[in-house]
Amino acid sequence: MTLRLGCTVPTALSPAGLRAFATTAEELGYDHLSVPEHLVSREPAYESLTLVAYLAAVTARIELATAMTILPHRPVVLAAKQAAQLAFLSGGRLRLGVAVGADPEEAEALGVARGTRAALFEEQVRALRVLWTGPEADFDGEHLAFSGVTLTPRPVPIPIWMGGGTLRTGGRPRALRRIAALADGFTMSGLLANRVDRAAGIIAELRTAVAEAGRDPAAFGVEARLRPAPGRPGAWRSLADDFRAAGATHLTVTTDDLSLLAPVHRALTE
Repeated sequence: MTLRLGCTVPTALSPAGLRAFATTAEELGYDHLSVPEHLVSREPAYESLTLVAYLAAVTARIELATAMTILPHRPVVLAAKQAAQLAFLSGGRLRLGVAVGADPEEAEALGVARGTRAALFEEQVRALRVLWTGPEADFDGEHLAFSGVTLTPRPVPIPIWMGGGTLRTGGRPRALRRIAALADGFTMSGLLANRVDRAAGIIAELRTAVAEAGRDPAAFGVEARLRPAPGRPGAWRSLADDFRAAGATHLTVTTDDLSLLAPVHRALTE
């Protein structure tokens, strides 16, 4: 199995820098760009869906993946409409990564009650799929309800991936069974970058949980993280091979150094 190779878009870049990073990655042959998000932050940060729209306009082929869009911070019908429009306008290149969010300041600023976020999130994910597929969508949950909602144009199926993992859990997502039951794939925390030993156990646990949820483990994607140390192509190749052997389907390179994109891609694809 060949890993799909991508890279994380640095969050401190100017618009011109974002364009240069994205077009360079596409020209080199990377398969996807991974877009992080913070809505309330003291450090430079972009809102993920706005950034995807910008990157879609300056690229033509490369997949655009959010990692992660914090779903409880948005009304679900608005999130569904935005994602549907991005998928349509980009030619079906959106992969929507979603998460509950772990920043209490952000949740408070956006008026999201911490105690209800997880339950709301699960309903939102189910509601997204209903909104994208039904001509007149209905949903009746504990936290969400709507009737006769039509979104046009309806998109091709948008893959929904989930992330998770904190320092306290060693990078393991707490809601592993929720991910296995509801998501199309899992994006590892940056805490697991280069940590094949730890990641392999999580991948095996996830695939077991996917099967127990009555779903096909072979159709479930897993995105690993590579943080390349400059000048060590042998180490890059070894880590990629080990992640592939552990069951990863995607590998995302995290670096702020544009000059590393070419040697890393060459080392991992030739």
